[in-house]
Amino acid sequence: MQTRCRCNRKLASPQAGTSRLRLAKWWPKEAKLAAPPGLLRWLLENAEEPRSAAAWGRSPEVMANRRRVVDRDADTLAGALKSLQERRPSSRAWYVLEGPSQPDVFLDTADAVVVIEGKRSEPDLATSTAWMPVRHQMLRHLDAAWEHRQGRRIYGLFIVDKEEGAASAEPSSAWHQAVEATISEEVLKGSLPHRSPEERVQIASALLGATTWQAVCDEFQIPLGVLIPEVFDDRPAPGTRRRKSGRSLEPAPQRDDLDQVEASGAAASSSPT
Repeated sequence: MQTRCRCNRKLASPQAGTSRLRLAKWWPKEAKLAAPPGLLRWLLENAEEPRSAAAWGRSPEVMANRRRVVDRDADTLAGALKSLQERRPSSRAWYVLEGPSQPDVFLDTADAVVVIEGKRSEPDLATSTAWMPVRHQMLRHLDAAWEHRQGRRIYGLFIVDKEEGAASAEPSSAWHQAVEATISEEVLKGSLPHRSPEERVQIASALLGATTWQAVCDEFQIPLGVLIPEVFDDRPAPGTRRRKSGRSLEPAPQRDDLDQVEASGAAASSSPT
């Protein structure tokens, strides 16, 4: 794929290898990539007042525990850190202060992992979360994928609309600036506080830049008519299954799609040929 991905950095050409796809996910079933354990620990140890009141949770117990963590209650913090270490937490556990990220496209092979954030009508990027004033959306995706890279190459890419009225299919200058801002030293430090400086540089180098939907259509000879302005989403609410035979609904279990791929890959490698 040689889409016109533009940024002001010099990058080596991406090498996706020749392995077949092991997993490909996009709407309406996007991949869910769990927040790295290192980030969850950092959030507990450095918790400040959240940006949204909803982040405190709904139940009195959850609200009280999170308040005690913010107030630096040593026993509550120690218990939360112990729970993180002993078990794989649900994204709804009170001590989990960042849920899974969901890239619009997730591609996984034995050689590479690709995360794509697609934008149509949205004019800009998500740059924060409830518990982090600086946490850029693409860096969330790359951070989660980095945790499971196992020697593979990691790539991130924005796909956006071309500039309105422009003759070419290039992203606008505003999107070029957004890419550069995403990998600025200040944003990397704020979005990846649990990573070493060397890891931040490596994760930044995984971001290829931005291309446009029009350029992708041109590359793959897809009619531009497929670029409809919106999709009507009739999916059930998060955490529920569609109702069948009038039975009540229960929350669906949370799964990390990267763990799912690793498990299937391990099973395949151990099976007889």
